[in-house]
Amino acid sequence: MNLKAAWIASTVVVVGALAASFNSGCGDDDPTAAVPSRLARKGEACQTTNDCAASLACMPSGSPSGGGVCVVGVFNVTQTGKECAITECQQASDCCDTPPAGCESLKQSCDAFQAGRGGSPAACEQYEALCVCDASSRDCESGRCVVKCTSDSSCAAGGNGSKCLGGKCAECASDGDCGGSGSDLSCISGKCQPPCQGDGDCPGFERCLQNKCVEGGCQTTRECIAATRNVEATCGTDGKCIVPCQTDLECGNPKGYSFYSCVGGQCLYMGCESDKDCRLLLGDSSGTSGGLTSKQHVVCRDKQTPNATTRPAQ
Repeated sequence: MNLKAAWIASTVVVVGALAASFNSGCGDDDPTAAVPSRLARKGEACQTTNDCAASLACMPSGSPSGGGVCVVGVFNVTQTGKECAITECQQASDCCDTPPAGCESLKQSCDAFQAGRGGSPAACEQYEALCVCDASSRDCESGRCVVKCTSDSSCAAGGNGSKCLGGKCAECASDGDCGGSGSDLSCISGKCQPPCQGDGDCPGFERCLQNKCVEGGCQTTRECIAATRNVEATCGTDGKCIVPCQTDLECGNPKGYSFYSCVGGQCLYMGCESDKDCRLLLGDSSGTSGGLTSKQHVVCRDKQTPNATTRPAQ
């Protein structure tokens, strides 16, 4: 009886020792097994997010030695339905050039001539040519000034192409404009382009249709993996690649934030709330955006590109 009890006791000791050794061996691989005596604060080194204090996450440093730094893990920036933009105009007349000095005197001389009080007919011609804006030759599209045309000759004179296509100067209007019958070039969206034999001849997600590269989108998840270099990428129903996310850190750096956060499992643009938000974001820390002309303005406007809100991970 004593021998049996001794055998059972020794078996329990052996099993307990084995269990302790297994638990000890797995602890190094399981980030939740061991809790540091003091959690790292913001800016301190870490190996996993479990090393960081509450509300912080471990962002990889990218160094060969590995590890990372504890940073803010949730950005808490509210999403809006607006976007930052640099606009030049609100209507076609805004695209007219600033009248040169002397226009006022030319107008006075022209008015005097037309009223029979002296003046000069040449003043009227100069005023019309230099000071009067022909809004019919300009247009405002999505806040950008564009040059309009009424004939092929106006395009050729301006050096913007040889054909007037839909009010805009273009390289061609038909295949015949691309070298004649002996040429294999085709006119696609106002540009002369060589024929394609397959989708591989077309850039981006364009597709080869009847030997012409036309706009398209992704068709398979594998295409999105190739385009984004991210194995998690998938092809959305709208033909755009989607890279899923679980945390805000996958969408940006809290100290280099570009207003992208993880919403609904995707990196989405959070938008803006005011013109000043955009001025500060697009400019330097003092709020100045270099290179803007007197006609350009930084604005926060309603989003005009609703399908361009997902940013694939880089």
